[in-house]
Amino acid sequence: MPRRAAELLLLSLGLFALLEISARLYLFGFAGLIPERVNSVRGLPQTGYTMPSIDRRLGFELRPNLDGYFKLVPFQTNSRGLRDREYEWVKPAGTFRVAVVGSSFALPAGVAIEDAFHSRLEEQLASELAPRGVEFLNFAVGMYNPEQVLAMLELRALAYRPDLVLFTVTRLSMPWLGEDPASPEGSRRRTLDPDTVPAFTGSCPMLRSFLVRLVAQRTGGATLERVEQLGSLEALYLRLTERPERPAGGTPLPRLSPSPPVEGSVIERLARLAGRSGVPVVLVHLEFEDREPEAIDREVAGQAQAHGIAYLDTRDAFQGTRASEFWIYAIDPHPNAEAHRRFAHRIGGFLREQGLLPRVES
Repeated sequence: MPRRAAELLLLSLGLFALLEISARLYLFGFAGLIPERVNSVRGLPQTGYTMPSIDRRLGFELRPNLDGYFKLVPFQTNSRGLRDREYEWVKPAGTFRVAVVGSSFALPAGVAIEDAFHSRLEEQLASELAPRGVEFLNFAVGMYNPEQVLAMLELRALAYRPDLVLFTVTRLSMPWLGEDPASPEGSRRRTLDPDTVPAFTGSCPMLRSFLVRLVAQRTGGATLERVEQLGSLEALYLRLTERPERPAGGTPLPRLSPSPPVEGSVIERLARLAGRSGVPVVLVHLEFEDREPEAIDREVAGQAQAHGIAYLDTRDAFQGTRASEFWIYAIDPHPNAEAHRRFAHRIGGFLREQGLLPRVES
């Protein structure tokens, strides 16, 4: 009897391992069998790629000179901590420079930098506007809320003297934009906002069961996923190794209290900043779900236009499609390379329609 039980146990474990390998191949292709790549399938706080910022309004930022993987794709930063190539601080003569600010969709998470919408736009417009130079500088940082995106624009991006700003937002960030942070609702939202600085916690996705995660995602089985997390090899490994909560550099991240409330909504302050700097701003709602605009979408669009900010919702580039077609993989709804191609096409067309591109000299 014990021998029969052992055989059944080994058979069950073998079958589970086979199904687990199949799930990883389905989700990630052959990259799902490479430990370094699988271990990149985690949130930005678990990568060790962030560090505390000297600017309180930012809270945290990307480390400079990174070279690794994030959500399966290569992830590098330049000497100033931007996920982009090196750019001169002083804008070259005759160059049309665009600053892109935002969060994970613009970073972008899970998409090679050459496939990002801003990289595609830089390449396309460089050909279209030649011999004028074209530069799209990427200041996006994953997990930034609109307050941090606005701070990044004001404290960092404008120092590069851009000719245009693309202020990108997502569905999750829309409620932030029109609220006065000094109002009761704005104060509540800031209080409930996730920690200003994301803590680094231990993570080893290679030891997770992506089979269970996939089944939970397809069935809505939140309980199943929690059971997997509690009893997973990853959880056991982290308990045994007793990894402390600290970034890769070894210094614990400080916990910053929220900044004091400021006057005006993000949209109002963005408009004032655009007016002071003389740099036109386009508020780009990066949306790839074919759905009707919600009340908050219409409200933000109206407020932006009332304050003289051009507003673009990219969802009309995805009519007749399913949102899941554009996920980086089946358990992560960040937009994939095809979504970024459509973003680039729609944004480029909008910039032409609005006369925001320089004229081509004949």
